[in-house]
Amino acid sequence: LGEPLPPGVELDPLVSVFLRRQQRLEQQNRRREAGLGQRLSRFLRKKFFLFRRSALMTLISLRNLALGRPPLSQLAQEVAYANWRGEEE
Repeated sequence: LGEPLPPGVELDPLVSVFLRRQQRLEQQNRRREAGLGQRLSRFLRKKFFLFRRSALMTLISLRNLALGRPPLSQLAQEVAYANWRGEEE
């Protein structure tokens, strides 16, 4: 289970679902067992990126109302930047 598959070998869909579930359970256990400092840090980081995304999307929307919609490629790039959450844990 812990070893990667050789290149070119496809993973069974049932096995991939099981592995994702196990990984999610391990992450939940790590978060539960984390200390107060780590929990506070994670909470503040989550709220910071939520506020950042809200502010950026609001500014993009206001600009679009005032100046009109930009090209879709520019809009997609701006939304991708707004959705960026930094380096994942």
